[in-house]
Amino acid sequence: MTHPFSNKDASMTAQIQQHDGASTDHLRFCTRLLALSALCFAAVACTDGTGGGIGTAMSNELVDPASGATCSQGSNVRITKSDFETVLNGQCGAVVITGSNGSVNVDHAESIRVEGTKVTVLNEKVETLEAIGSDNTFNMTEVGDATVAGDRNTFLGRNYRQVTFKGQGNSVNTDNEPQLDDQGTGNKVI
Repeated sequence: MTHPFSNKDASMTAQIQQHDGASTDHLRFCTRLLALSALCFAAVACTDGTGGGIGTAMSNELVDPASGATCSQGSNVRITKSDFETVLNGQCGAVVITGSNGSVNVDHAESIRVEGTKVTVLNEKVETLEAIGSDNTFNMTEVGDATVAGDRNTFLGRNYRQVTFKGQGNSVNTDNEPQLDDQGTGNKVI
């Protein structure tokens, strides 16, 4: 009588177990590869084909640029440090300055907002200008709408379309006569 399991059967069982172990490793590898592929696909699917997409807002913002930078495609700029001197060339989007004791020269911008103090801004053309901080100097050429919420700010320029005062002791010296809304005290247009 022969045993139902012979050496040949034992050898075949060992080969199957070895093959199953290899299959498990292969399955793990394929699963990882599939997961990585899904992540890559998701990253590509979230762009607009030009490199823009979900991360565009972050990558299209210059934060604390060195002494000079160029705004490309309407880049936004944020200056948070104090004691700065920066020149911004090109067409910028929103320029927000929270730092103090500095100066910035901006060719063109959609908007400029100064929240810090003792900042000097030189600019050729901006649609919206906001002075939230105090004791700042703005040497502008052409401004659409200026809102002055801070105190003791000085504005120079050729053309201000509209000025809204909310603070006190501010002055605007311009070549034209802008529309004026004075909700503050002690403000003047020269």
